[in-house]
Amino acid sequence: MRKLVVLALSSALAIASLSGADLTITSQVTGKGALAKDGSQVQYLSPTRIRVNHAGSKSDTLVDYGKETIYAIDHDKKTITRFTFQDLQEAMQSLETQMAGMPEMVTKMMFGDVSEVKVEQLGSDTILGRPCKKVRITLGKMVEELSVDPSLQFPVKDYAKAMGMLNRAPGPMGVLFKRVYQETAKLKGVPLRTRITGLMGTDLTTEATAIATTPIAEGVWALPAGYAQKDGGKEMKESLKGKR
Repeated sequence: MRKLVVLALSSALAIASLSGADLTITSQVTGKGALAKDGSQVQYLSPTRIRVNHAGSKSDTLVDYGKETIYAIDHDKKTITRFTFQDLQEAMQSLETQMAGMPEMVTKMMFGDVSEVKVEQLGSDTILGRPCKKVRITLGKMVEELSVDPSLQFPVKDYAKAMGMLNRAPGPMGVLFKRVYQETAKLKGVPLRTRITGLMGTDLTTEATAIATTPIAEGVWALPAGYAQKDGGKEMKESLKGKR
């Protein structure tokens, strides 16, 4: 379960929205929570693939939308764990069945009321000399503040659909992520600073330090040689069977 939550939060922080050319964003990540290891982060985004390299956690995530596959790369352990979108969806269905009997009071304590979303315009901001619009999205206990550059676009064609398929989560968490993706897609720009607070102890800020719109070299998408490869989908299914 924790691995699924971390994957979902990781992808939520690597925000993508509309169609466009390749984009590379280097950022500094600071804070606490599921991804609390501070450090530099590089997001490589193309119309069909996303790669996020995080120096602080010594881990990379490669998402291939064409193959509907995620690769979690652990440089400390020198392993590559493969998940298909179908693996994640099946795991979520199993978890939703297990959570069906969870009292509403417990879910509200964890996530708050996820039935309504609040979007506030907070004025203007400047990141890397680029004019941005400040926006706050509140949904349940999760608060996301973004400084969005409307002059840029991310390559992923349908942000809400792509991220919803990738990050399906059980119960209220699934509703929360789906709504946040939908609202973020409406912003029509690139967040250059993002701060997420209130969810499961998270207080995480990601701020861009460099931006490039040149084509991404094909070698960026290569998996590291010599790493052991694992079937993460199979491991998840076996783990969930033991909890039924």
